[in-house]
Amino acid sequence: MITLQSEDSNGGTMRDLAPDLTPMLDILFILLVFFLLTVGTTLRALDLQLPSAVEKELEQLNEPRHFMLEIRKGSYALDGEEIADFENLKAAIANALTERPDYEVVVAGDRRVAIEELLKVLTYLQSQGIEAANILMQKETD
Repeated sequence: MITLQSEDSNGGTMRDLAPDLTPMLDILFILLVFFLLTVGTTLRALDLQLPSAVEKELEQLNEPRHFMLEIRKGSYALDGEEIADFENLKAAIANALTERPDYEVVVAGDRRVAIEELLKVLTYLQSQGIEAANILMQKETD
């Protein structure tokens, strides 16, 4: 057993050095109240039914919904397929539009191609009833 002397040799009391447990008891009481209040809470849950085949739905979302029409120097390409001249390009566009009429057209041109080629293609697209086409552009770097 530890006994504290009433007087210290320096004139102070040893009782002043004894730890005060009041702040620790306050913290314990606050934690006890917190835990008692949170025990009675009810958790709300939603009933969700997850799809069984996610792969099929993801493939449908990622499917491209456009034709890529490239105007190259001396030739054209529709969805990566090389087309030699403008008459064959017209036939390929007509076939593609009849197969998939809800697809959009994205036009990408090489910077070395004359603007007349782009205008010729856009004029043809307008004559086929395509009112708007997306033109793919590259941002110039400084």
